[in-house]
Amino acid sequence: MTDQVIGIVGMGPVGSILGAYLARSGVKVYGVDVSQRRVDQVNRDGLFLRGSVQLQESPERCFASLAELAGVKNLVAVFLCVKTWAIPAVMEEWIKFSWPEDMRVVVLMNGIGPEDEVGKYVPREQVWRGIINYAGNMDREGWVTVNWFHPPNLIGPASERVVWWTGGAEEILTKAGLETVQISYHEMKKAAFFKTILNSSLNALCAAHGLTMEQAMRLRHTRRTAKMLLREGLTVAGLIGYNYGEDALDRCLTYLKGGGNHYPSMWFDLRDRRPTEIECINGKIVKIAHMFNDVDVDLNMFFTSAIVTQEIRNGTRDEDDIPEYLIEA
Repeated sequence: MTDQVIGIVGMGPVGSILGAYLARSGVKVYGVDVSQRRVDQVNRDGLFLRGSVQLQESPERCFASLAELAGVKNLVAVFLCVKTWAIPAVMEEWIKFSWPEDMRVVVLMNGIGPEDEVGKYVPREQVWRGIINYAGNMDREGWVTVNWFHPPNLIGPASERVVWWTGGAEEILTKAGLETVQISYHEMKKAAFFKTILNSSLNALCAAHGLTMEQAMRLRHTRRTAKMLLREGLTVAGLIGYNYGEDALDRCLTYLKGGGNHYPSMWFDLRDRRPTEIECINGKIVKIAHMFNDVDVDLNMFFTSAIVTQEIRNGTRDEDDIPEYLIEA
């Protein structure tokens, strides 16, 4: 395992949890983060995990630029752990440098279709999508609280032409303690949509109302709202051919009840005046629904509008930058 060299772009909660586990298992980890403060933290103190996991590990090095990562030899894979809205900026910088032809790019992001966006910049056969089932929050000192991990994680290719990644991320992550199962392209697309439905039910709701996931599922009226959002998402999934079984709604509710007494990432984005991923989550469900006639996604539309409005108030979105599906009759 010591001959494995992995890059991680984005050393927030997802990237930090990934990096700490990989480093503990003997993988050589090189990180990149746009924040010089975070780069300095990681290089000085390493990666600290607490909560459901207690772990302190140091990567080989954390860089402030992709140029430095591109100079690392023997990269097997680079994990992209940035927000979906950052894809254009990251990938425009990415294409300035030379990368190993056999290196995989693994997209660990929320929402529907981020692997397709990354695939516009690099050969689609090199791109893989991970659906992670762990989450955490990071404080200003760089400590990451791991709130939960419901294994397994899933990983699949972003191209139908790719069948299997022998000795790839599935093996590396599982040996590191982050149990991961490799799935096909079509299974990956279906699983990513299902995870997005789960995210759509509480992420925006909690961000808009200032509730933790536990609070939202404990209060009867917000629990009912979450259930209605799930129904909308499952309905849209069915229209494009994804059937998750008759017990899908119950399984979703059970999953959400285990979310814990913490705020979702969208709440932190709004608090810290960052853009959110609303357009790749609730907004994408609305956009797909509009491809069909008479599909009720009013709640997803409402919460998308609410978060977009808050972004405008925060100054992270221009007043004229309103998704068409929110304003068309």
